[in-house]
Amino acid sequence: MQEPILTEQQQYDLFQAVGRRIASIVAKTPGLTVSQQIPTISTVPLLGAFVSLKRFGQLRSCMGYMSDSIPLGEAVDGAAIRAAKDDPRFQPIAAAELPDLEMEVWLLWGMQRVAARGHDRLKAVEVGRHGVQIAMGGNRGLLLPGVAIEYGMDSLTFLEAVCRKAGLHSDAWYSDHALVHTFEGKAIRGPLTAVEITDQKTMSELGLAIRFQRLGPRTPGPTPEETAQLRKVCLESFRAMIDGRTPANYHPGLFDGNVSGVSLAFTLMERPPIIVSKISVRPDIQLQASLLELLKVIGSQIERFGVTRQELLDITIDLSILWDPQIHGNVVQHELEGFDTKFRSLMVSSSNGWVVQYRPELNAEQVVNECADYISLQDRGMGEVISFETATTAATYTISSVSRPNRTPEIRPAAVAGAFYPDNPKKIAAELNRMFQADPSDKKLPPPSDYVAVMIPHAGWIYSGHLAAQTLAQVRFPKRAMIFAPKHRPGGSDWSVAPNAVWKFPGGELTTDIDLAEQFVKAVDYFQFDFIPHAEEHAIEVQLPLIARLAPKTKIVGCVQSMSSWNMISQAATQFAAFLTKQQDPPLLIVSSDMNHFASEEITRRIDRIALDAIETLNPEHVLETIQENQISMCGVVPLVFVMQTLKLLGRLNACMSTGYTTSAEQSGDTGRVVGYAGMLFR
Repeated sequence: MQEPILTEQQQYDLFQAVGRRIASIVAKTPGLTVSQQIPTISTVPLLGAFVSLKRFGQLRSCMGYMSDSIPLGEAVDGAAIRAAKDDPRFQPIAAAELPDLEMEVWLLWGMQRVAARGHDRLKAVEVGRHGVQIAMGGNRGLLLPGVAIEYGMDSLTFLEAVCRKAGLHSDAWYSDHALVHTFEGKAIRGPLTAVEITDQKTMSELGLAIRFQRLGPRTPGPTPEETAQLRKVCLESFRAMIDGRTPANYHPGLFDGNVSGVSLAFTLMERPPIIVSKISVRPDIQLQASLLELLKVIGSQIERFGVTRQELLDITIDLSILWDPQIHGNVVQHELEGFDTKFRSLMVSSSNGWVVQYRPELNAEQVVNECADYISLQDRGMGEVISFETATTAATYTISSVSRPNRTPEIRPAAVAGAFYPDNPKKIAAELNRMFQADPSDKKLPPPSDYVAVMIPHAGWIYSGHLAAQTLAQVRFPKRAMIFAPKHRPGGSDWSVAPNAVWKFPGGELTTDIDLAEQFVKAVDYFQFDFIPHAEEHAIEVQLPLIARLAPKTKIVGCVQSMSSWNMISQAATQFAAFLTKQQDPPLLIVSSDMNHFASEEITRRIDRIALDAIETLNPEHVLETIQENQISMCGVVPLVFVMQTLKLLGRLNACMSTGYTTSAEQSGDTGRVVGYAGMLFR
């Protein structure tokens, strides 16, 4: 599809037609469609169209209409209607806002699939010319060409931004599973005040609204007294549910109506509060009906805690009600002059999730930054700032769609003892004796020596424990070690550092070097403290008794990493290398990884050999490319490449030595579905 060629007059007429269409929608008058206003160009074929509205430089609405081929009039008319009233992120445009709005009418064409793979996709995106669409699984996102220019992005940050908008990890564009398209577009821009309204009824309605600053229907909120009454009713209804009685569906005389948010916080004695909520940037939540719905939700959740009836009767409830949403811009650029945190709560929303906080003890800027930190917002220009009038019985509250990185537990108890290794201290000691004793057929191990890094497998001890032990036995342990492992389980941060002070296993423990962990998290942007990914992860735990046997006084830092692109790995490695140059006693870097998973014995040995050959080249990027291109399911490839690249930047990746290779078939006898295991030493 070719670029639509419009004369200057036709572009002017199109801008006028779209402006009049929006004005009639806002004024709720009939008005003419775009096609009716500009019939001579209404049939020009397009890929699609978007209408973007901004207020004081901040996005107010942006909606589009796309197809394989669609007439200009139909595409632009659909985009105008949706931008005026159907953007799910914002309230419908109010009449009194129109004089303050700038409008962009985007005409789109030339959708092309990006055939390049991996890093080469960067070359296919031309900033200023291309918009980008990404689809992966059920996630889809699109950014117009103007976004990259407006935010000063290069092709990398543009691709990362469209991934985040799609709800994907920022490096998803690198994956072969992601479908990436580019398209082209041009915008016709101007203030809505430049639009000449020709329909008399529309003019009359808009004039009246603007004169009296009528911002459209606003749902009044409850007074503090009404909020307290509703909380009392919630508590009574909850107790009725405990006793098996059916609570009333509606309470005449109490405040009701459509609001933008409602939250109930339930606190049991000596337990953290349980929060249930409904939040919308539109005033479409029916208050009393939603309260009953949330009470039922909390009832089903509390059942799982095994609490007593008396505890339930002693429960306390806080109620928060939100209404009158207002848009303030983004975390970087926003307008909050005169904002009073005693009466309004703030939301920061992004593709990664959202958080709402009511913090009357802070000023508005502090709350914005607290919210951005809470959801770990990396690109702060992509975090929208919205506020709500608030009535609450709580002194402060936080509602969020994401789990905040958890640093609470001091002790990380054993999670896989009895499954991956024994759960009895005596049996653990016996197994350690067996694993550290060389087989008669083995060559005598050399005495422990200094190595900068080591790779060991992390399957059940019966399969890979001997190889892991024989590898670690060749290493002279320093005072500190950092273990990098793959993130096998969902939940929590993608790259996380365990926050616990102590790692427990049956009959023993290792201590975390908290100072080193703190410094590391501050130095390497992608890592953050989060207990959730470590709570049930086995890849670090199975190594702990081995390390404790060899070096019981060595302090450790446990880290897990999910699948990531070379760009992300190399950026993080650059920061890690800079961090390590400042360490007087550099830690030993331990990579916990198995090799290929669940192919036959023959295939596993063959493709693992390909991976090991790549590792021996000491070229980290080549390792990643080789494993990805050959579809080798080595779970710890990211930790390994991250460590190798860090050492390469430090000039300390000079040699590697294999300590052995085996597969699960050697113990199980099953050659049809095996896992490979390798040990490597680096110096």
